[in-house]
Amino acid sequence: MKSESPPSTLSRSRLWLFRVIALCLPLFAFALLEIVLRLYGWGGYPAFLRPAGKLPDGTSVCLVEPAASKPYFYANPHRPGYAEQTNFLMPKPSGLTRIFVIGESAAKGYPQPRNLAVSSFLEKILSSVHPGQTFEVINLGTTAVASFPLVYQVRDALRFSPDLFILYVGNNEFFGAYGTGSTNGVGTLPPSTLRFQRALRGLASVQAFSSWYYKAADLNRTLMEQMIGRTFIAADSPLRAAAARNLQSNLSAMLDAINQAGIPVLVCTTASNEAGLAPLGEDDLAGLAESGKSRHLALLAEAETLLLANQPAPAAERLASASTLAPRSARSAFLLGRALSALGNPAAAREAFLRARDLDTMPWRPTSATEQAIRDAAVAHDTPLCDIAALFREQSPAGATGWDLLDDHVHLSLAGQARAARAIAEALTKPLALDPAKFKLLPPDQTMALQLGANPYDDYRVNHTLGLLFNIPFMRESNPAALERFRAAVVQAEGSMSPAVLDAARRWQTMTPHAGGLRPITGMVARVVLGQGDHREALRLYTIADSQVPDYTSWHLEYVYFRLACLEKLEGSLDAGMKAEAAEAIRQGEFLLATGFSQSGLTERYLGRLHQLRGEWAAAIPYLLAARPRMSAEDLVACDQALVLSYIQTRDKEAALALADEGIRLAGRFAGTYDRLRREILMQLP
Repeated sequence: MKSESPPSTLSRSRLWLFRVIALCLPLFAFALLEIVLRLYGWGGYPAFLRPAGKLPDGTSVCLVEPAASKPYFYANPHRPGYAEQTNFLMPKPSGLTRIFVIGESAAKGYPQPRNLAVSSFLEKILSSVHPGQTFEVINLGTTAVASFPLVYQVRDALRFSPDLFILYVGNNEFFGAYGTGSTNGVGTLPPSTLRFQRALRGLASVQAFSSWYYKAADLNRTLMEQMIGRTFIAADSPLRAAAARNLQSNLSAMLDAINQAGIPVLVCTTASNEAGLAPLGEDDLAGLAESGKSRHLALLAEAETLLLANQPAPAAERLASASTLAPRSARSAFLLGRALSALGNPAAAREAFLRARDLDTMPWRPTSATEQAIRDAAVAHDTPLCDIAALFREQSPAGATGWDLLDDHVHLSLAGQARAARAIAEALTKPLALDPAKFKLLPPDQTMALQLGANPYDDYRVNHTLGLLFNIPFMRESNPAALERFRAAVVQAEGSMSPAVLDAARRWQTMTPHAGGLRPITGMVARVVLGQGDHREALRLYTIADSQVPDYTSWHLEYVYFRLACLEKLEGSLDAGMKAEAAEAIRQGEFLLATGFSQSGLTERYLGRLHQLRGEWAAAIPYLLAARPRMSAEDLVACDQALVLSYIQTRDKEAALALADEGIRLAGRFAGTYDRLRREILMQLP
């Protein structure tokens, strides 16, 4: 009988090898998944600024990348905040002072168009007080982020030859991306852990999962609504201390990087609407029995009635009692501020208004703690401070900042944009070697606004935008008078519009942001006005529209073309300077085509039209032909009309008639237009 062989055994070294392999297999699988997903565009963080391509002379066109902030919005990846696209050149042109503005949507200038943002006012002021120098203020304001993502924005900007930084940071420490109470939030995590979380969220697998898990954006909810992770943050919540701590830490990180690079920097406190905006969150009546709550609400109702009757003294008495009864009631503190302001006691009113802001359980506005964190960071880094929050309060008759300087909770009004820019410019007197005496020669803020393009249609744009904002349920319930104010302004503006302009305004309302911006309403109205034969007013509006979009975009080409077309009509012909402007726009359009930035056909269309303005009829034809397949309806008809014009000028009767005949056969309701074109061709080319 044969004996059985003993079972084979693995050596210790082989056993450990198998264990290591078993442990590494999941890591290898994960690494493979990461590689595959990155090939499909997931993973990492795009640069906030990047080169877009080179011009023939070797200069790089660089741009502010609107999509760069998207990975920070992991809980709503389909509806992130964004910066507006802006273009600039590298190497930096000689004699240019380049200034970067860092911040959130308040720094961006929302809801004003870009030509009326604080950065535009600042650029105009600096150019006026230092006429021998060229200033370029690049606004990196990014919607709905807290301060943490801006640390990386500063690091990116340092690579593009900055001469100065302006930090207007601190509006979104609770509900911005990486805020303490946001859906894209970090809670009370210490600053040291945020970098780890950012790295984790940068994994391709995590981003792909988030995109699937959170599905598509709810288009019925605004970005503001989607950012709220917690609807009630009490005055003693640890989230408040964490917000101030994170802001100071992140601001310090920005200042460390800027100082290490040897670049001057100015830190600003951020303003908020304290005297005009009622607290947004639910009143904190914790600890009150039902009888106490009833008594408190009765006191508030009596006080509001007395305030409406212009009896602030008895109202203040009742509100003082209400505040004693419920010391964490933001609403009683706010109403007390109104009463004290009406009594002519702005110092006491300011204290009450700021207490109301700090007690607001939905802190969309900076708190005293986050505001102080900005001051503390500036002092710790021996950095100049422009205390805009304090300055605005000093200049406000109510004792605290209100509707005259703020459009909503934190976004500056047109007057606020100009006032903040003036304060920033004066704070830069020493770093930029400016002459203080020249500030006295500046025109009034309203005059500067008109010079920058302020107009009734953009007033309408702002009021319509704010009407949508204040129609958000918690905004509507807490501040119903604000909603009615903006709705009334919209109705009044629409009542003064012609039917054609009103139709353009309604179409503007349906448009969604594109390439980090919204199509200017001024450009849409300009087209209506041009169609009515008013070339001078169309020229004015197209000039404004052009100032509201970046260079190196099809929008810019469109507005340059129509501006020059209006000038040609008004002046009889284009002079050498105007033709040179058309040539520069053509160079920009060719850059867009060469770098793949054009997909709508509009670049080709306006390249053709610009060539026609220069009398280059043959050169226009290839561009117009390339645009045709991507045009439809009225746009296709306009493109074909331009193409026929080139055919007539180049004496190509056969091609012109073929195009007209095709339109007669296929253009449906536009067939009559093509029939008229055919008759025109036969008249011009018998």
